[in-house]
Amino acid sequence: MITAILPFRSVADSKRRMESALSEQERMELSARLLVRTLAALRNARSIGRTILVSPDPLARELARAAGAEAIDDHGVPLNEAIRLGLDRATTSGASAALIVPVDLAHVSAIAIDELTEAWRASGAASGILPALDGGTAALITPLPTSMTLHYGEGSAALHLRELSAINSSVQQLNSLLAADLDTPEDLNAVTAAQPGADHDGLIALPIDGLGEIQPNDNLPQLIAESVQRFISKRSLGPLRADDVISVTQKIVSKAEGAIVDLTSITPRPEAVAYAERWKRDARQVEVVLQEAVRVVRMDRGVIITETAHGFVLANSGVDASNVGPRSGEIVTLLPRDPDASATRIRAAIAARTGVAPGVIITDSFGRPWRLGITDVAIGLAGIAALDDLRGQPDADGRVMAATVRAVADQIAAAAELALGKSAGRPLAFIRGAKPAPTETGSVRESLMPPDWDLFR
Repeated sequence: MITAILPFRSVADSKRRMESALSEQERMELSARLLVRTLAALRNARSIGRTILVSPDPLARELARAAGAEAIDDHGVPLNEAIRLGLDRATTSGASAALIVPVDLAHVSAIAIDELTEAWRASGAASGILPALDGGTAALITPLPTSMTLHYGEGSAALHLRELSAINSSVQQLNSLLAADLDTPEDLNAVTAAQPGADHDGLIALPIDGLGEIQPNDNLPQLIAESVQRFISKRSLGPLRADDVISVTQKIVSKAEGAIVDLTSITPRPEAVAYAERWKRDARQVEVVLQEAVRVVRMDRGVIITETAHGFVLANSGVDASNVGPRSGEIVTLLPRDPDASATRIRAAIAARTGVAPGVIITDSFGRPWRLGITDVAIGLAGIAALDDLRGQPDADGRVMAATVRAVADQIAAAAELALGKSAGRPLAFIRGAKPAPTETGSVRESLMPPDWDLFR
């Protein structure tokens, strides 16, 4: 497999040639979104086994790690030295070939990258080079290890072609839509004209660090508002926006609101004891699960599926013994009693602190019918709609959609969980680019299946 090397200077300083057409915030957002888009394309390309970002920018490195890439701090060395750091890392990691690409290719996609690498392989040449339309180097593929001298800068394609021809037995000049970049307002206008209605924004999902361990009766909305303000002030993403979303994991909400049960205070009923003994579970936890249920859907093979007072159908009534802090094994957390209200209080605190009221979602991990594995979903929200109802609208082929309703809040929750990780102890995430529908009356109950539609009931 090929390792991709992605050099990048910084979100704050990139795309300076766009200053005549874009505001400072728009320019920085474009830089961040181009980076996110290229990282996603490389991650989804079948031919790329690994991506290494080389950048002195902490925000860029954070975005790369959130996208599953490795990130190296080059401490601001010149571009060619930075790329060499990436090539050396790829070599020591056992990569057999490297693909060097910039982040500002106008038509970057996983398909385009795979087509480029397939054309190189089909040529049988040792190396491949894709000249950019302006004479630079849009892509360079070289076997590893390599002793080539890098010449990135004006007119680099001809210099790289000469260099590769000198050190390799063969080099193939490639052709691809990837030859176009996005450096000037004219480039941006050309892409927009060629792809009307295309959305190049991409999605940014980043963890918000620094919240600390939450205790019962902590003023969680205020603590989150302070963390969000610090996060925004330290990153080159511009100010907080109303269409941003702050994702908050259920566990810290439950802790702060005292939705905690001390297992030493629980006396399990005979049914709970019998079930626990059969399936090697803690009878006290089984008892708490049953207490939290308004309906037991099924109990079998150690699994308890219940419906809660919220209307959620899930495993174990949302009772959770993981990530509970120093008293692990002695306590469990329950779901917040009113997650929508919790989200509303957090949103109000952020608005009071920053002057902007973003969307807020409370998230938890659910299993799903028909699918293995768990994913985070929204169990509470404020400021956004849970669903995006596309029924009655035409699809890409002009056919009117009759049943398509997107679970937008759940999709945002899943994206946030990918950025946070399950065991990193980071309960807050910042999401930009999801573009949920704004509303002051949204509720997670919008996404609950009506009983008369529930084929499992």
